[in-house]
Amino acid sequence: MKKSLNYFFSRAKELKEKGEKVIGLTLTSPEFPPPPLRKRILKFYKKSFSYLPSGGDFKLRENLAKFYSKKWNAPLKKENTFVGSGGKEILFILLQLILKKGDEAIIISPYWPSYPQMIKFAQGKVKILKTSEKDSFYLDVEKLKKEISPSTKVLVVNTPCNPTGRVLKNEDVKFLSELSLKKNFILISDEVYEIYDYEKKYVSFLRYFHKNIFCVFSASKTFSLCGWRIGWGFGKETLISKMIDYQSNLTTSPSSLSQLVIRDFFEKPQEIGKYFEKTKKEAQKRRELAIKFLRKKRIKFVFPEGGIAIFMRIPLNFKNAFSFAQTLLEKEKVSVAPGEIFGQRFYIRLNLAVSTDALEEGLKRILKYY
Repeated sequence: MKKSLNYFFSRAKELKEKGEKVIGLTLTSPEFPPPPLRKRILKFYKKSFSYLPSGGDFKLRENLAKFYSKKWNAPLKKENTFVGSGGKEILFILLQLILKKGDEAIIISPYWPSYPQMIKFAQGKVKILKTSEKDSFYLDVEKLKKEISPSTKVLVVNTPCNPTGRVLKNEDVKFLSELSLKKNFILISDEVYEIYDYEKKYVSFLRYFHKNIFCVFSASKTFSLCGWRIGWGFGKETLISKMIDYQSNLTTSPSSLSQLVIRDFFEKPQEIGKYFEKTKKEAQKRRELAIKFLRKKRIKFVFPEGGIAIFMRIPLNFKNAFSFAQTLLEKEKVSVAPGEIFGQRFYIRLNLAVSTDALEEGLKRILKYY
């Protein structure tokens, strides 16, 4: 039986279609309201039938560059900006272009499960740096430095991290940024959970932006628009140009309607800021609910400084997270993500960005195994 997120998501859907009352906590798909859409959709509907340029609508790219330049004091222009069909397409294209057969790409465990697969598609060599459970899976940057070799072409970091919720400190962001120049590798920073920063620790690598930094963001998490398939990223101009050529032969361009509506969002940066704060507050309520529940029941978990998930340890009587998640889904009708998918077999990940009723009920059902 394949240990994949898609397996648990699909199985939960099958059970729901049979009339079972399933609580779905597998995918980190936020259920928060997006910014107002109806008027914008009607406004751009007739303009959305045609292709837009590969790499993204020009005005959207300008708006994104302007917004993030101001936010992080970064020297970004349209030419540094790429728009893709979700953050996933951006990462895929990046790795295809950067890696040659046998090139080393370092990822940090626990990791988002698509990283190693994308590296393998690019014929790169996956090198996994494990973090310690004793340190709540925080990245030891000095240990990482020792792992960098002449064959290292890429380092992928994720802050706030999926699945742990850990957030890199400013000094470590700066250290890694400088290291990527000294050791001459591309540092890809996956920052799709940028707005979910509860402890005010998150610092984008854009603050230290240079030719070896590439940062990725996503409307899926930022605006709760997973189905609209839009992401954006920032990197050096020559790399962006190559990515545009690649995308023109892959998907031509992302959804036109999605781009035009999101372009309109970024025409009003003050409204964007207010939306970010409002959404973060809603996410924080669910985080506090889960933390309070797990602490009261003395269930071990990683304190989520950011993101929309919580990484919790499975009971000692289960050999691995997959068996726990499988049993939980079939018997209690709660779908979670087993830790093996993220490189950690004794934990499960729960999506917190669901309704409070669903979250409370899911936690109560999970408790039956503790």
